[in-house]
Amino acid sequence: MNKIKITILQPLTVISLMIMAISFFHSTATTYALPISNSHFAATYVCGSGSDTVKTSIDFGCVGKGNPILDLLFSIIRLLSDGVGLVIIASITVAGIQYIFSSGNPQAVAAASKRIQSSFTALILFLFIYAILNYIVPAGVFGL
Repeated sequence: MNKIKITILQPLTVISLMIMAISFFHSTATTYALPISNSHFAATYVCGSGSDTVKTSIDFGCVGKGNPILDLLFSIIRLLSDGVGLVIIASITVAGIQYIFSSGNPQAVAAASKRIQSSFTALILFLFIYAILNYIVPAGVFGL
């Protein structure tokens, strides 16, 4: 019975590592800010558009469209959603490793199983919140 559980969790650990790597490369490859080079030392990034444009020296990940406050808010939400995904994937990975090295210890197996269950509950909760936010905000929070 224990060997069956280990063979189920090993692919889950590998899959979660692959998803973590994909999300890392996706978040580093996507650049939303529009750099404006005024000098050689500091780049200037734009949040918002039109007459309401706000220039910053920090890359917040703004898209450069619409109201600058909403643009900044949406970029922070995108950053936090990337962080939530990475934390959930890391938690599932750690739980899989805990389970593999539990060696049949009932307390270690229970702790790892509880962590996996909590991670999947957090993932489902995050997906529901994501869907509700995209339904409530007409322009979409993540697709601005």
